[in-house]
Amino acid sequence: MENAVKNLSDALKIKTVSNRDAKKVDWKEFDRFLKFLDSNYKNVSSTCEKRIINKYSPVYIWRCKRGNKKKPVLLIGHYDVVPVEESTEGAWLKEPFSGEIDDNFIWGRGAIDDKNAVIGLMEALDSLIAAGVEPNERDIYFAFGFDEEVGGTMGAKEIARAFELEKIEFEFVLDEGGCIVYDMLEGLGNPVALIGIAEKGSSNIRITCESAGGHSSMPGRNTAIGKLSRIINNIEKNPMPDRLTITAEEMFKALAVNLPKQKRIFSNIDKLFPVIKGKLSKISALNALIRTTIAFTQIEGGDAPNILPKRASAIANLRLLQGDTTDQAIEHIKRVNRGIDFKIEKLLVEEPSEISDMNEKSFNILKDVIASEFRIGDILPSHEYKNRSVGIVPYLMMGSTDSRKYYNVCHAIYRFYPLYLEKELYGTMHGVNERIPVERFLKMISFYKALIKKI
Repeated sequence: MENAVKNLSDALKIKTVSNRDAKKVDWKEFDRFLKFLDSNYKNVSSTCEKRIINKYSPVYIWRCKRGNKKKPVLLIGHYDVVPVEESTEGAWLKEPFSGEIDDNFIWGRGAIDDKNAVIGLMEALDSLIAAGVEPNERDIYFAFGFDEEVGGTMGAKEIARAFELEKIEFEFVLDEGGCIVYDMLEGLGNPVALIGIAEKGSSNIRITCESAGGHSSMPGRNTAIGKLSRIINNIEKNPMPDRLTITAEEMFKALAVNLPKQKRIFSNIDKLFPVIKGKLSKISALNALIRTTIAFTQIEGGDAPNILPKRASAIANLRLLQGDTTDQAIEHIKRVNRGIDFKIEKLLVEEPSEISDMNEKSFNILKDVIASEFRIGDILPSHEYKNRSVGIVPYLMMGSTDSRKYYNVCHAIYRFYPLYLEKELYGTMHGVNERIPVERFLKMISFYKALIKKI
């Protein structure tokens, strides 16, 4: 296992930072990463078919030599990472791309998102091949994107397109997503594994207001900034309607078993929702589960303190609940701002994902492996039920992953990190001092090995 730790450490030293502007990407680092995989996973290279999609997305196919009785399975991840902001470099306790191993942690950008999963999967595959294990009834695919952090349009989207052209259908897809949590949900009696079964949509729009402009000493009644301010205020005062989706209902009911104080309420959420939805709306994490949210993230206006701008604009991010669309959210914005003149421009449209069926055999396989690999005592050694498995909770993902690109080749898509994350460590993802405990990384490899053998 020392090699596994060293391999993740070395992978974190490679600066595979993605950027929406491809001209600003250092593609030599991506070449380095692909060579790193080839040189460190010899068993995979000698046994699996390898394809490169769109120059930088490696796909490995572990063929079943006994004939395929079942559909293949696809295990995915991404090896690109977000940049480290210059203003935060001084706050890092270790260099962001050092891959340093210290205090039983492996430090560096990508340690949690998502090189840990890519290296974990490769370690699991390589060691199983070395042990003489072979697929029994199906082919197993491994695919790694290189631009997930900026939308996945060059990586995952092209991989999925290649599979579709070959008419490949997968029994299920596993990607990054929910993890094992305890202190991130107040009142939990024991740790739970959050399995993402759907993702909210994520669209961006620009709202623009115009006016005559002029000098600030003689302002008109309807300045561009004034109109834009009223629009933002109206939207924040009048959110999209709340709604209990099947995903949220299943999540609340599964949580009820693990939330002693809220058990009665959450286990009857379908009946009590009209009564408690007001309280849910006041808690940002729960509010996001029951409605489409509209959040303003960027604003642009004047260039001088004494000049009234002719234009003022703001960009809003729409996180769309299943059943809502980008156009419906735009209509809501127009409805709550009748009488104000403004323009709306769509910048990015990503509608909500499908909802994966929890009754699928593949979901039960995932549950079984989680139950066998993660005990309450692994996280809370003194817990009275330390020998029990962690709870299993279906989860609506707020963010987007590469997995949404694969619905053209699979409808059973699950999002789960085999990793326990407390608040502090979770906060390092995309932030400062990203790192992973050595023992938890090794546990990830153990989980992936158990899953691969199970399927």
